[in-house]
Amino acid sequence: MIWRRRAKEVQDEALSFEHLLVVCTAEESDEELLTAAVHLADTWNADLTLLAVVEPPAELGWIARATGATATEITDRLIAHYEQKITTLADNAALPVRPKTIVLVGKPFLEIIRYVITHDVDLVIKIAEQLTGVGGYLFASTDQHLLRKCPCPVWLRLPENPYAAKTVIAAVDINHAMTAEPETLAGLNRRIVEAAVHLATAQNAVVHLLHVWDALGEGLVRLWSNAPDPDEAVAKYVNEVEANHARALDTLADQARSWMGPDDAKRIKLLPRLERGAARDIIPQQVHTLDVDVLVMGTIARTGVPGLLIGNTAEDVLNSVDCSVVTVKPPNYVSPVQSDSGS
Repeated sequence: MIWRRRAKEVQDEALSFEHLLVVCTAEESDEELLTAAVHLADTWNADLTLLAVVEPPAELGWIARATGATATEITDRLIAHYEQKITTLADNAALPVRPKTIVLVGKPFLEIIRYVITHDVDLVIKIAEQLTGVGGYLFASTDQHLLRKCPCPVWLRLPENPYAAKTVIAAVDINHAMTAEPETLAGLNRRIVEAAVHLATAQNAVVHLLHVWDALGEGLVRLWSNAPDPDEAVAKYVNEVEANHARALDTLADQARSWMGPDDAKRIKLLPRLERGAARDIIPQQVHTLDVDVLVMGTIARTGVPGLLIGNTAEDVLNSVDCSVVTVKPPNYVSPVQSDSGS
């Protein structure tokens, strides 16, 4: 697998995973991560790069004075230590081809995102850092920065997650009337669907196109209705709202099938799934009920697209599921992190 630099695709072209970046921590969990990444690279015929970031300890100056070594010498030793551990992990994983390995020095999320930007990475793969002891994963600082600021999709895998995803949820929002940026929402939905289809790598895989809706004006209709039977007026209103969401979801499903190639269309079953309630509650429920391998969500770091912000609602969802998570950005997203300076 030889890395190659290529021109980025134009924004309206299909999402592709041609260059994968695996973030290594040089811990034992990396062995399973490397095996999974090689499987995906083979499946997609993609290039694969391993990246580890050494963050110098805050007490580097004190350590230097205590040891008699310079700060540069200590940093070089840390780099060599990481390189040796990654080599050992790759040997233990019995990889058929040794991927390119890079060890950088700095703040992990900054170095990862800068590498993504300067080397046209299509997908970052990383083990989710567990901070809670019971259920769920509260994503640690590096994970949260990547979810918010990385321009390409980020896959935070759970340990021992299956290599070939058989059940995937693509969480979409088709309520265009409620957004100030309908083109952004449409582009993001397409990327969510395309990522989900790519990730459904198992034979006879299923992608659930999940949209969570609610009738937000139900209380107002009940309060202000002049109809002889307010309950009937409320039921009519709710049914109309549901029917509108169902039509929009069916339209997106038809579009999604047209985006799938003939091979994917034969191998993957795409199922629209309309559920009423709050996204922070319904999505984790559906992940559990459907025994989902991967949840794909869109994240946008600005207002105007309800339900797709990496704010309280999205983070509640991401921290409540017990499956691997992939987050994607809209086609026109620009990371606040620059290739040569921090954010």
